[in-house]
Amino acid sequence: YDENWTLPGRFRPYGTDRVVRVENADGRERGLGLDGEIAFAVGGREHTLQVAVEPDGSLWAVFADTTSGDSSFRFRFLRPGAPDTDGNVTVDLNRALLPPCAFADHFICPFPPPGNTLPIAVPVGERTVITG
Repeated sequence: YDENWTLPGRFRPYGTDRVVRVENADGRERGLGLDGEIAFAVGGREHTLQVAVEPDGSLWAVFADTTSGDSSFRFRFLRPGAPDTDGNVTVDLNRALLPPCAFADHFICPFPPPGNTLPIAVPVGERTVITG
């Protein structure tokens, strides 16, 4: 855990639902619903991730970063809580999760949509499966 990766963010809804086609871990393309984006700053530079809104109001993102496929799995999930009424949300990258397909091939997981690859290294959160 590194408190420097718990960041204030802002949810910006699109206003209309969007569906993008993304490849999934099984090699097939499927639609991924996106409802808006979260914006947050790392090192003074703003970054955004497109997110879906879950039924309970919490957010869900599929993202990659410069460690993906190297020192971390190909991509990870992030599940920020629900934004407040002003759109403020905590983006805690310490809570980045490995997708189920990191553990077993039979899970179908969407890859990050276009634009959800951060141009920075995210050295926190779940990163890889250790086997042995």
